[in-house]
Amino acid sequence: MASRRRFLKVTATMAAAAGTGLLPPFARAADAISPGLRAPGRRQPLRVLVLGGTGFIGPHLVRTLLERGHTPTLFNRGRTEPAMFAELFPGLENRIGDRNGDISSLEQGEWDAVVDDSGYTPQQVAATAQSLRGRVGQYLFTSTRAVYTDYTAERMDEDAPLGMRGVPESEWDGYGPLKVLAEREVTAAFPDAATIVRPAIITGPGDRTDRFTYWYVRIDEGGDVLVPGSPSDPVQYIDVRDLASFYVHLLEQGTTGVFNLEAPAAPLSAAEFVHGIRAITAGPVAFTWADWGFLDGLGLRGGEKFAAWRAPAGDWLNYGRMDNSRALAAGLTVHPLADTARDTLIWWRGRSGSGPSELGSGPTAAEEREALGAWRSRNG
Repeated sequence: MASRRRFLKVTATMAAAAGTGLLPPFARAADAISPGLRAPGRRQPLRVLVLGGTGFIGPHLVRTLLERGHTPTLFNRGRTEPAMFAELFPGLENRIGDRNGDISSLEQGEWDAVVDDSGYTPQQVAATAQSLRGRVGQYLFTSTRAVYTDYTAERMDEDAPLGMRGVPESEWDGYGPLKVLAEREVTAAFPDAATIVRPAIITGPGDRTDRFTYWYVRIDEGGDVLVPGSPSDPVQYIDVRDLASFYVHLLEQGTTGVFNLEAPAAPLSAAEFVHGIRAITAGPVAFTWADWGFLDGLGLRGGEKFAAWRAPAGDWLNYGRMDNSRALAAGLTVHPLADTARDTLIWWRGRSGSGPSELGSGPTAAEEREALGAWRSRNG
């Protein structure tokens, strides 16, 4: 009942937003599909197995698949808001299992493609890839840009070095290195039919990490906003709806290979980022830029408190300058930043009991006030 009440409350919020002409999350899947991907002559309807489907990426992906005439089959543990998910996607086949143990529900069936957006360890991915080999045409795996060894290269493309520098592979650990090993399991099982996608931080309606949502909410509140680093620092992200549309496009075209998945199409500076969000707000707002070293001294570190971007220095020199030209050439199109910010803000306002203090990323109001005061005192 609690899940159903939450679902109904969010649905009511989205319906109200629709009346104002704003795009409500999940409500208009056709509007969320980038127009550039609506090309004639796309592949026949596909049977697509989605490993996951109940988290952040999954609902957007399933909506896009359905809107474009494909048939998804879902595989998950059956634990994440099952009543709400049944309301969102009634009638879909849902196979229950656990990637850390029982995947027997996948032993039967054939699909044109599988989208793996829940695989984390190489053991998980090896088990599903080997089980599905010979019964699936294409394996699309959601990796991460964290697979790269460092960000010091002037051009960070898909051929940059991967994994932990100077550490034997048998000792690799952590999110990025494990994803490297997982990628290898996919390509080993599907040498001619593997598609590896390495997204930047994913943002948009439904994102409960709040890494970018913090900025949409904080700038909408107005007042003096603390911003880290320099106005020229690079920022990259990907709207989850653009990710979902690109995934389906890759499946429809049977496209294989490795793709960095970042937006926007042209380089984006931190100043352009915050002022782009400012465009969707109406109240007074000002930005105070504080250098990274000063903020580090207060415990407000890039990649942690300020999760959307890092200081461009050391191993992170070109963090936020990933080369996305291959994905753009393959058909990626992106929402404008203002649309992403606006739609995510609408979704966030519909979250039950949401308030600024409940954001999962960014400094608290007290931390921001303290940092602003200390910065002003230091700089007169």
